[in-house]
Amino acid sequence: MKKDRVLKSVLLLQAACMIILAVVVVIRVLAPGDQVPSSSDEADDAKDQPPVMDQAAAMVGEEQITASELNRQLQSQYGETVLHALMVRAAIRQEAKTYDLNISPSELEEEQQAMMAGYESEEQYYKSMKEQLGLTREAIQSDTEYRLLLEKIATRSITVSEEEIDQYLKENKDQFAPRNQYRISWIVSENKKDARAIMERLSKGNDFALMAKTYSIDENTSESGGDLGLIDEADPFVDSEVLKSAAGLEVGEVAGPIELEEGQAVIQLTEKHTTRQIEGQTLRAHARKQLELSKASPLGQVEEELLAKYNAKIMP
Repeated sequence: MKKDRVLKSVLLLQAACMIILAVVVVIRVLAPGDQVPSSSDEADDAKDQPPVMDQAAAMVGEEQITASELNRQLQSQYGETVLHALMVRAAIRQEAKTYDLNISPSELEEEQQAMMAGYESEEQYYKSMKEQLGLTREAIQSDTEYRLLLEKIATRSITVSEEEIDQYLKENKDQFAPRNQYRISWIVSENKKDARAIMERLSKGNDFALMAKTYSIDENTSESGGDLGLIDEADPFVDSEVLKSAAGLEVGEVAGPIELEEGQAVIQLTEKHTTRQIEGQTLRAHARKQLELSKASPLGQVEEELLAKYNAKIMP
């Protein structure tokens, strides 16, 4: 599986979990006993209403799905994952408080600017994140702040010398040069005949995303209209022929068929960006951070250590 699709799946799950959590919280907030009627008339009216958890959350024909059914399903499928994420955040907050660690507005802004590298504007970045992953600006900022705090915790006692930074920059100079990034969508077919038929229909004006949803055999991307996300021009996990073809396209153009291990692809270039050159102290700060993280324990391990340190446990 391509790296971008794996990452996208992880982020989609994270986004889904936060949405689910919000739904569960809303349901619980509205649960019987949590609402205080503002008048005796409202209290009388409330007696005639079914408990909130028994009210309909959705209707399908004559069949209703109650709020309690929704809550049970959400808890069963995602409750453990969401709870673990909340526990990790609680542990991060406590550790940050213990060592007086925080993320300044400038640090958050700098990290967000790095995340936006390659996008034409801040608005375009957040729009893309909303369309691709369903993440709001607030969710991205909150997640970024917690990630930066976790990184500070992980690297708190690690030192990096100026000589190490010089060597790192010397060995990785190509990493910081401006580079192209492409947002690509594709339709994967079993054979060239089917791919050529798709190319023919696209040439007649058929919508690419709709064609991907209907005909692509790639289950990981078909529902999103074939969207592969934003891909670096030198990404080793993406087929080189796909990247080569994308480099020769203008936004909106299509190319194919392109032979893949899993079949034949027709691609469309939907966005193209060039990252900014990082220089000066910003470059050295970036290198220092990468070196610190390379010396630190994996962040997942740090999370588990924090949970153990603060005696995290799930209540029966």
